Amino acid sequence: MRRRTDIEIEDLGDGITRLNEFDFVNAFLVEGETGAALIDAGAGAADLAAVVKSLTDKPLTVLITHAHADHVGGAVWFPEVWLHPADLKRGKSYLKPPARLYFLWCHKYKKKTHRVSYRAAFQKDYTPRILELADGQVFDLGGRTLETVLTPGHSPGSVVFRDSMTGALFTGDNVNPMVTLHFPGGTTVKTWLEGARRTLALAGDAKIYGGHGDGRIPQTALTKAIALAEDVLKDGNGRSHKTRVRRGETKYPALYYRADRVE
Repeated sequence: MRRRTDIEIEDLGDGITRLNEFDFVNAFLVEGETGAALIDAGAGAADLAAVVKSLTDKPLTVLITHAHADHVGGAVWFPEVWLHPADLKRGKSYLKPPARLYFLWCHKYKKKTHRVSYRAAFQKDYTPRILELADGQVFDLGGRTLETVLTPGHSPGSVVFRDSMTGALFTGDNVNPMVTLHFPGGTTVKTWLEGARRTLALAGDAKIYGGHGDGRIPQTALTKAIALAEDVLKDGNGRSHKTRVRRGETKYPALYYRADRVE
């Protein structure tokens, strides 16, 4: 079966490379002196593993920020990946072709642009071994480490990885100009807020990288999203299950949440 490698490669400096699959979802390759880590694995329609092998021959550790199909689907190209146990059940489900096929259908405008076939959702080399991440777990790459920080919100097992060399944070989808807590498995606004504050405190003056767009998340976007969440908690929203949105002064940042998942 033909393997697509339609992946944009951007050198961010300091041994960090952004890998963007089909102009939609990001993964990040972080290299140390003796090892490398891939943070997130994309949707799996493209052969991300082949691209990574062309960039480094160092032993590779694959770390997943959360178990949605566009971040964990590409784990099928790797023999093992690390995922927080709170996302384990959903992660195993999203590794299966139906979830990856649904991802392609939802983003059919990208599928059309990049001429990706639905058959790509069924590409598979491995059934990866899934290892369980723990809050505070550190991965030594030689001369730099990546620390795991649990920040539930976008999913119950969402984590951030902190690079010791640059201080950079890799946040997956938990911190974005569009905060989405209304998906199945999303936590309460209050829970997300605790993790977001922890993320902001960890960031200091360092860069924050996210799962979509060009990967760069301004700290001002996080600060404003935190303010939106604080307003939601202060105002209350009843017990309706409907999805609601609280926006900033402009279109973004925006906070999507279910009214029965506030506190």
